[in-house]
Amino acid sequence: MSMYPRSPAGPGTWSGRRQLLRGLAAGVPALALPSLATASQGFPNRPITIIVPASAGGLLDVYQRFVDKLAAPFLNNQPIIIENRPGANLLLGADAMARQERGDGYLLTQALQIQVRMPHLQKVRYDALRDLTWILCLVTSPFGIAVRADSPLRSFEDLIAAARARPGQVSYGTVGFANGGHLLMEEVARLKGVKFNVIPMKGSADVIQAALGGHVDAMSDSASWSPQVQAGKMRLLVTFSESRLEKFPDVPTATELGLPIVYTSPIGLVGPKNMDPAVVRVLHDAYKRAIDQPAHQEILEKFDLIPGYRDTAGFTEEMRASYEREKAMVARLGLKN
Repeated sequence: MSMYPRSPAGPGTWSGRRQLLRGLAAGVPALALPSLATASQGFPNRPITIIVPASAGGLLDVYQRFVDKLAAPFLNNQPIIIENRPGANLLLGADAMARQERGDGYLLTQALQIQVRMPHLQKVRYDALRDLTWILCLVTSPFGIAVRADSPLRSFEDLIAAARARPGQVSYGTVGFANGGHLLMEEVARLKGVKFNVIPMKGSADVIQAALGGHVDAMSDSASWSPQVQAGKMRLLVTFSESRLEKFPDVPTATELGLPIVYTSPIGLVGPKNMDPAVVRVLHDAYKRAIDQPAHQEILEKFDLIPGYRDTAGFTEEMRASYEREKAMVARLGLKN
């Protein structure tokens, strides 16, 4: 879920830490158990609100609405309400979580990589390691660079040549400052010795509209471009996945072009701190059952999303590790907001 290679899991890594987490949970004083049990009885018995920190109609919004419909039958058929809060570099959901002293499971937000990156770039209103409960990872999304179908930039090499010929003038849209699409372009610019003009926007839908309208030369984003490429409205120049995407077999990966970059980003669920473990389990199990349904494959194929399930313990560990990796990457790229 980052630009960094993962170390192979060996004995005593994820499994050992999961056992430690379970051991700690087992050590909760008996006096605390009745209140936890009472809080989780019948959960959920009213609507759940999920904050999508991006514009309606973009990848994050469309995916969340789709998976919520699959999960609802396993959550007592309670309504799941989407609240779009675009802007602020996709952090408004995490901000809302931090304002809850004890999560009850009725207010959640999407878990995104940028939530563990931005604390290294600017002052944020939450502590990524203390204020959030990482419930599960649902999928991961590949990233790529796309242009309008009639763009004179026919290939990734054309994009680099244009940036070299016009330093700082070739523009691209991305979701917010320091999101994955932005960092990828910064890494590409560093490795190729060129400079681009980044145009941050509120959400993927805005980025797509800007690219299709010719307001930017290119877009760098997660797979929100996929439906537009399939429809012939955009052309995909390169992806940053481990291998070529099945739907776009003629599009090279960055590694094939000599760039040592592999990048995917998680989409999951996160809640406030101090959540009742029983409520976390209900949410985890409902959404795990949702992504296990054959219908979930439909949204994976639409946006070329990659299965990336992680349970609560595994996702928590991974995001904590990502927090440290992001710190190193921000320092390497010299980014400042």
